[in-house]
Amino acid sequence: MAEAVWSTDTGEAVYRSRDPVRNLRLRVRLQRITSSHFLHYQPAAQLGKDLIDLATFRPQPTASGHRPEEDEEEEIVIGWQEKLFSQFEVDLYQNEAACQSPLDYQYRQEILKLENSGGKKNRRIFTYTDSDRYTNLEEVLGPLWP
Repeated sequence: MAEAVWSTDTGEAVYRSRDPVRNLRLRVRLQRITSSHFLHYQPAAQLGKDLIDLATFRPQPTASGHRPEEDEEEEIVIGWQEKLFSQFEVDLYQNEAACQSPLDYQYRQEILKLENSGGKKNRRIFTYTDSDRYTNLEEVLGPLWP
């Protein structure tokens, strides 16, 4: 069973589990929320004094069945150290001249396979893994803002 420790100041959480880390799965959902989104979906009924049912804000299908926000949301389940390429990486590794390391060539092969099989499953959500050449400046330089 996971033990959760939650900090209300930063929104960070620590979960402890006895399961192997390879079993970890994260569901990530991005959804664009705009002021017009809230104006369009006025609450149908007040549940209490200041409470509104969350279903009120769920987009309703149009007469054709198309949800207007389909392009405005993305949801994906990511496994531990699973590589999801960003659009920048897809464009970069399609050019063989950009490959400098065996990992670059491996990523190039994976991207070519993805392109042949219909493209990647993500649009805006991407990941870095331990083997990627990514440096977090805050880890190197310390906090950027006092």
